[in-house]
Amino acid sequence: MAEEKLQKQADQFGLAVDNVHRALGPILNQPLDQIVAKLTAIQRCELEALVAYSINTLFWIYLKANGVPPKEHPVINELQRVQRYIAKINKTKAAAAAAEAETDGSARTAETGDGSRPMQVDKDAAGRLIRNAINSK
Repeated sequence: MAEEKLQKQADQFGLAVDNVHRALGPILNQPLDQIVAKLTAIQRCELEALVAYSINTLFWIYLKANGVPPKEHPVINELQRVQRYIAKINKTKAAAAAAEAETDGSARTAETGDGSRPMQVDKDAAGRLIRNAINSK
């Protein structure tokens, strides 16, 4: 009974490893510099943080599997450091998205009138434009 359960868990682990290989295949089959060249700055940060976190997590798993308490190993500090970087990346992405939404919102307000501020016409500027257009003829 215990052997069957262990065999089933080993088979599931093998399938999970195969899924990881399949998912990472496109990344692992190319040099990293070719992949990074196609990415934006924020995407490069995300990729590098993902790689660092993945490697450290795998090492943490290795330590755990070999009976070494990973919480007492320096790898936990590295995992926490990478997690802080990931939080900074997410904070930067959120700020960029908010700034973009704010910019899009003000442009939408000026173009269509949809938004929190109603469109306003600068009457003095409009009058000057009309006078100059009439006087130039």
